[in-house]
Amino acid sequence: MKLLNILKIALTLLLLSACGTDTQPGTVSDIGSGTNSPNNSGNVTANNDVTVTSTVETTGTNDSSISLRITDAPIDNAAKVVITILSIEIKAQNPAQTILFEFNQPKVIDLLTLQGTNTENLLTDVSIKAGEYDELRLIVDDSGMNSFIEITDGSVYPLKIPSGSSSGLKLKGPITIPASKPGKFTVDFDVRKSIVRAGKSSNYLLKPVLRLVDDSVVGHIRGSVDPSLLTDSSCSDNDIDTYNAVYVFEGFDAAVDDIDLSSDQDIDPIATGSIKYDSTSDSYMFEAAFLTEGNYTIALTCNTDLEDIESDDDLVFFNIQNVQVQINDIQFL
Repeated sequence: MKLLNILKIALTLLLLSACGTDTQPGTVSDIGSGTNSPNNSGNVTANNDVTVTSTVETTGTNDSSISLRITDAPIDNAAKVVITILSIEIKAQNPAQTILFEFNQPKVIDLLTLQGTNTENLLTDVSIKAGEYDELRLIVDDSGMNSFIEITDGSVYPLKIPSGSSSGLKLKGPITIPASKPGKFTVDFDVRKSIVRAGKSSNYLLKPVLRLVDDSVVGHIRGSVDPSLLTDSSCSDNDIDTYNAVYVFEGFDAAVDDIDLSSDQDIDPIATGSIKYDSTSDSYMFEAAFLTEGNYTIALTCNTDLEDIESDDDLVFFNIQNVQVQINDIQFL
């Protein structure tokens, strides 16, 4: 166990508003902002990139718009995790009132390029009726190699996504679209908690762990780490660039533990982030982005190779600290 009194981790926190986070262009043209226009079928087309089908009125004084983007947490031993998104469904309490945003060209996204504050636009300022919705679904192409994982040794395997093309990847609400301003949201896709390998086989399953956050109430944690701590004797190896991560737990003084999705008793991290060398600052940095306003406990580890998300693993955590995230202010405690 690493003693806290020998740790010299210099941390700096900054709060990023929704408009201040970085956005990386995707492999398919982003949906541009602008006025949506109805076509002869009664659908709505947004800049020729997405077709909107709705049984709900999309005109009137309560009209609003929605923007949606996606980000990701890292995973070890993978070079790429690619999913192909075909459409997005937003469901109201009445199942008949489903709004379908169908991409005219599928969104092919490598999730591992979307770490930290990097995001991929899915919807941008698309018209929607203000109100409360119950669920958002990402409908993905789970056939063949349209969604796949590439391991760091260069081998590539199809990514099995149960019900991915039917019921999709689900995010439960409520999802509130305000009438007074556009609704802006981010899907936080935690790949570290979502990829399961069936034993030593070549079968990789995606059991998605997703968060939907309102961009108007999110903050961002960023910190630097003393490099000597990443080669400590308690680390899994003496390679400074491997198996390092920050785990973020809800609440002050939270019990910190590994990810164990097989147990309802364990407290799993709400988010994770990698610790990587940053050439700009010449230091090892970690990030935990898109955290909603509130209290958190952060803990670092250099044992992520021991992490099996379906079992209880013995990871060593260090630099356990309380951090308060506020909308316009953020503090280290």
